[in-house]
Amino acid sequence: MTILQRQISTAVTASAENNTHHVKITKKKQLFLLFYTTQNHRGDDLMYFSAKTRRHNIEKASWFDPERHLIFNVPIQDIAEIITTVASSIQKRGGIGKVEIKEVNIFSHAWYDGPTGSVPCSVEPEGYQMKLAGWSLIDFQWAAKSRFAMFGCNTATDEYNARVFAEDLSNSPNFKDVEVWGQTSPAKPSFYPDQRDSSVLRNMDTGWSVNFTYMVASIKGDGWAATRGIPKKSPPAMPMKKYMNGVLIERAFQSQFNDHRKL
Repeated sequence: MTILQRQISTAVTASAENNTHHVKITKKKQLFLLFYTTQNHRGDDLMYFSAKTRRHNIEKASWFDPERHLIFNVPIQDIAEIITTVASSIQKRGGIGKVEIKEVNIFSHAWYDGPTGSVPCSVEPEGYQMKLAGWSLIDFQWAAKSRFAMFGCNTATDEYNARVFAEDLSNSPNFKDVEVWGQTSPAKPSFYPDQRDSSVLRNMDTGWSVNFTYMVASIKGDGWAATRGIPKKSPPAMPMKKYMNGVLIERAFQSQFNDHRKL
């Protein structure tokens, strides 16, 4: 009698037939968490519509799979809400082993010590910001080639002798092998991710639902040049910095991953 050799395949059924074992392979769900702060003394619409633009760009990307990629726009006031939201988002979608984080974005005010909430931080506070000890509490369950981007002012500043928060954060063990992006100067609104192009209406804090919205680093005093319109050329934005494991990988515009013109 001939004994058939056992075989393994990757079919989508778990039945066994003719001594061939079919194994169902299920990919992990990947979460995109887009945090934006509310109840700020200014800038609520900038945060909200920047997060909305990022969501649009993810959903329209060629690689996007609605069955696997889950996007959540999350309003927060306390920066420490990120700790509990990450944990609950993973748990609600199947738990560790079935869910992983692909991207976290924070659309907020910020400064040298990181993103700023609209109320005092409740965990490891530095005023309205959270110390590295607080950030280290987050169990992200990162996917491969994941990204963490902070779009607020000076989160990866070029200012001499100032703290570079993105660099410090990328050195944390729970950010190992993750791209950490930050802004090199104050962030302003723009219709494009690599230009400082805005409008008079937006300077008046209206007209946000018209066109796309990006938070881009800018040069002081370029507001007038950014609103002159056609045929005048808009000033360039300042590129962001991308760190990994405490090392500056490159200076690049967010258009590398966030640009409606590439869809």
